[in-house]
Amino acid sequence: MKVKFCGLKKQSEVEFASEMGCFAVGFVLVPGSRREVDLMQAKNLTKFAQSLDLTSVILVADADTGYVDKIIQSCEPDIIQFHGQESAEFCHQFDYPYWKAVPMLTVDNWLNYVAQYKSANHLLLDAYGGKQSGGSGQVFDWFRVPSKLRKKLILAGGLTVSNVAQAVSKTGIEFIDVSSGIEQTPGVKSQVLMQRFMHALTKNTKKYDPKI
Repeated sequence: MKVKFCGLKKQSEVEFASEMGCFAVGFVLVPGSRREVDLMQAKNLTKFAQSLDLTSVILVADADTGYVDKIIQSCEPDIIQFHGQESAEFCHQFDYPYWKAVPMLTVDNWLNYVAQYKSANHLLLDAYGGKQSGGSGQVFDWFRVPSKLRKKLILAGGLTVSNVAQAVSKTGIEFIDVSSGIEQTPGVKSQVLMQRFMHALTKNTKKYDPKI
């Protein structure tokens, strides 16, 4: 099981994520987001994360080409996460490792949506779409994902200490992304909730057989 803590803003949060056994950490470069960091903060956090052998992810949403290029050149993250309405062509043009979020609240056919982004390293099923841009704590209706896609997909959207084990059991997904579920108030991370989240995940998912 892999876990990404997203929306981190401090080195202490990144360091704690590493201590908790996270695979990846995410930094938000979306204007107006409660989790937004600036370009210099993102650069410093990215380098610090990489020094701890964490996969560093910078999240953007409907940014223009020039800004994405600037992020890549300045921060050199491991992954760019596109979290808006970006087309497959837009994401692919940078020739850079990327993840694409799937707007599960509005997409008509998520399988068709996923199929468009063949060059994506991962696709993230998240509860956003319409007026929601992610990080809202809202969930979508979970379902069993096709076994052939489980290595490709990441589950996000409203995951918490109380529901993460159920989410993994129902979907079979092996990669989890959490942001609001580890916050004491919107945009403010809690080490207590980070620890409780990882405990709930590792303790409760052991009894689930992903082959079911």
